[in-house]
Amino acid sequence: MTPPLLTRSLALAPHLEWVDEIASTNSALVARAAQLHDGHLLATDTQTVGRGRLGRSWSTRPGQALAVSVFVAASPGHPVPSETHLGWLPLVAGLAMTRAVCALGVTGAGLKWPNDVLVGGRKLSGILAELTPHGVVVGSGLNLTQQADELPVATATSLALENAPDARRTDIADRALAAWLAEWLPLVARWREARDPSVLKPDVEDVLHTRGRAVKVDRPGLAPLLGTAEGLDDAGLLLMRDRDSVLTAIAAGDVTHLRYE
Repeated sequence: MTPPLLTRSLALAPHLEWVDEIASTNSALVARAAQLHDGHLLATDTQTVGRGRLGRSWSTRPGQALAVSVFVAASPGHPVPSETHLGWLPLVAGLAMTRAVCALGVTGAGLKWPNDVLVGGRKLSGILAELTPHGVVVGSGLNLTQQADELPVATATSLALENAPDARRTDIADRALAAWLAEWLPLVARWREARDPSVLKPDVEDVLHTRGRAVKVDRPGLAPLLGTAEGLDDAGLLLMRDRDSVLTAIAAGDVTHLRYE
């Protein structure tokens, strides 16, 4: 089903699938992965059972947030990406969303490793990548019109709260989706074509607000790690130097910025 105001998005992605309401765009594509073509897009502005990293879930009121998921296929025409390639995909999605919200007029947006877009330390967007036997589903959620009392957590924000010029327009979902598509489509093409995906590292580090910050990293089954984030390695892992000057590459963990400047 296509609502009347998707002219910008459909110009960039003519085969975009839009639904008026869905439990989770990611869950829907994961369930259909065997039948999807590379680049299949599913979007909505009403997601009732959104999912994030570490099993977190949330919901928003109808029309208040954009949810978009895309299928990146592994097929005879698109070989299974290496583990290193796969590690860069959520970062590429985060880069695309960061650039998109900047294009929408939000100032000060940046990426918290590995996959949250923050403004002033508050979460504006989150990314979730899920591996299937047939490819990867990459989902992105973006808060559009919520006021402070409508957000799922006090540490979140929205385009409206960040004074994005078009946030209160009736076609904000289309404008936001088109802004994301304009960044995502060329970036994912670069990612797929790159022999070495670390060529994208300068672009990601340019928007990486985690870089240079004091952080705490909670890792599965391990004690929290405190230190300073120094950047990314060539696999997209977070390089963190602890208080004993030991440098560790973080493959997975929940990062907390300990200060915001």
